[in-house]
Amino acid sequence: MSKAKAPRPRGEPRDVECRRGDIVWLNCDPSIGVEPKKLRTCVVVSNDVANRYGQAVSVVPTQAYSPERAKRAYMVDLRAPRSSLQEGRVANASMVMTYDRARIVSRAGRIAADTFAKLDRALGVHLGLVEP
Repeated sequence: MSKAKAPRPRGEPRDVECRRGDIVWLNCDPSIGVEPKKLRTCVVVSNDVANRYGQAVSVVPTQAYSPERAKRAYMVDLRAPRSSLQEGRVANASMVMTYDRARIVSRAGRIAADTFAKLDRALGVHLGLVEP
């Protein structure tokens, strides 16, 4: 499996359209402490009205897949066919963040329809809205 290379941001940030469930390359730097760092893939979790008209976007960052991570109630396995990513990743709902949309560099893929429910559940677990 080939490893996808992150696109390099050049010049002025451009306004990349995104929808809930899109996987985007997002420039998370500068970050502080445990915040996600570097240019990384993130899953858009904010609603489509906010994504279209708002200046901010809420995302869940992804991390490299491991069986241990995938077992956690606040993680969602994004390996194919759960998403269109080629590299094995998990979405970490415990790190849900909101960023200025100018940090979005480009789209990287999309999660599958049935993965939406798993991501909503993982967010609910993290926010204490549902039992793990």
